Amino acid sequence: MSVSKLHEVFELLYAENKPEVAILRLNRILKKTPENSETLALKAYALNKLANARKDWKYSKDAIVSANKALNLNPTNDIALTSKGWALIDLGQPAEATSYLIRATRANPRNEYAWHNLAWAQYLTGNVTESSASIKRALELSPLNAIIMGGKQMMETGQLPTHLRYESASP
Repeated sequence: MSVSKLHEVFELLYAENKPEVAILRLNRILKKTPENSETLALKAYALNKLANARKDWKYSKDAIVSANKALNLNPTNDIALTSKGWALIDLGQPAEATSYLIRATRANPRNEYAWHNLAWAQYLTGNVTESSASIKRALELSPLNAIIMGGKQMMETGQLPTHLRYESASP
């Protein structure tokens, strides 16, 4: 994927918060180059954002499909590993998510979202000490990240993100 297309997708996901549009753009790229691990991984990430925004967990399942395709092409793609772990957490499978997120942090130790999601998987499985270390690492990498700071605060006060309180998040 070209740098300009990558920048465009990131703008849609972060600055404009338009995962649906990002997914359409990524699908166009995949039509031309279906064996593109990076594009498949970004699509998985965008599908997770859409699942969380709409509280519609079929998108989490779609994220896993896209992440699996990316991982078949590149088993160390940290974005695909992180996206699969995120989807598994949303589907109520944090124990299974943990192994993918550990692999993501090994593939790219500077991926703050891999550490953040690993912290949630550990927290949700009762591994509070490990969770605390993982969230600390995420904040070391991105100290002003509001999402990570909010996650740390929630863990410290025993809260769950709203989307993890929904029964429909179970598989």
